[in-house]
Amino acid sequence: MVFSASANMSEQRFGSAYLFVRKQILWDLLGLCALFLCMRTDYHRWQKASWVLIGIAFVLLATVLVVGPVVKGARRWIPLGFMNIQPSEVAKLACIVWMADFLDRHRSQITDLRKGFLPPLVVLGLVCALILKEPDLGTPMLLGVTGLFLLFLSGARTLHIFGSILVSAAPLYYELFHVAYRYRRLMAFMNPWADASGAGYQLTQSLLAFGSGGLLGKGLGMSQLKLLYLPDPHTDFIFPVIGEELGLVGALSVVLVFVFWGLRGWQVAKRAPDLFGQLLAAGITCWVLLQAVINMGVSCGLFPTKGLPLPFVSFGGSSLIITMAAVGILLNISGRG
Repeated sequence: MVFSASANMSEQRFGSAYLFVRKQILWDLLGLCALFLCMRTDYHRWQKASWVLIGIAFVLLATVLVVGPVVKGARRWIPLGFMNIQPSEVAKLACIVWMADFLDRHRSQITDLRKGFLPPLVVLGLVCALILKEPDLGTPMLLGVTGLFLLFLSGARTLHIFGSILVSAAPLYYELFHVAYRYRRLMAFMNPWADASGAGYQLTQSLLAFGSGGLLGKGLGMSQLKLLYLPDPHTDFIFPVIGEELGLVGALSVVLVFVFWGLRGWQVAKRAPDLFGQLLAAGITCWVLLQAVINMGVSCGLFPTKGLPLPFVSFGGSSLIITMAAVGILLNISGRG
């Protein structure tokens, strides 16, 4: 699907239809290496390295704000020559590992607001604040929901959880209604056809792709909307290309695969031999599944536009490799359950 979605655009811009698919194959291989390495590594080692991981995440997030090139108005990548590192992807896994470790070690204090509930929220808030400076609102929201989910599973008081949601509502309101481009996106989400050539362009093109695909689609490689009409057809908006080429059947198949993946992840979490394994597996499952829901929901017009890739499917190195590493951790937990 990456090749189908990117071939025409790649040839137009870079003179080769195979540029993106060659990179994706390389990242697939690196992702498989990360998966097998993490699958063979005792997941308890991640608990011992949780502070190192969260420290690396902080350093990378601070570094990208200084040295990261500005791409489409944001600093999100650190160039390394052969590929770009996206620190926010590293931060997703690092935050989940750190929170699982903290909540496991402080399980008896989780109902204590000062000792058990606030410390992980402070660390999570600092990570989200750095990501928000890039700017990126989608990832902080994803991490916030995942973090509260882990706190809920750990036995945190419902009053504390709802209180934190109410406190976060004020900055979220500001980011949505007082940041110009986000406000335009929100208004475009409410009625994309009112500004189909402006703020609503991505969503209207996405909906046209789904609509033209019908039940069985136009056939693999036959998408018309990917021909320089649909923005980012190989990354954030690859799902509409699937819908146009493989139809409702193909799109629903992708949804069902993620549903099955989520159920298996939840089973791994329930069968994990200790609390750290349970929280780590539940956090990884929540992160990947929620990101998939957001990406597909944005493509279908169910959520305002957010720049989150479709896990395992969208073009991208950091996202794929980190997600595959997380799957390796899940497999290791599963083998010990």
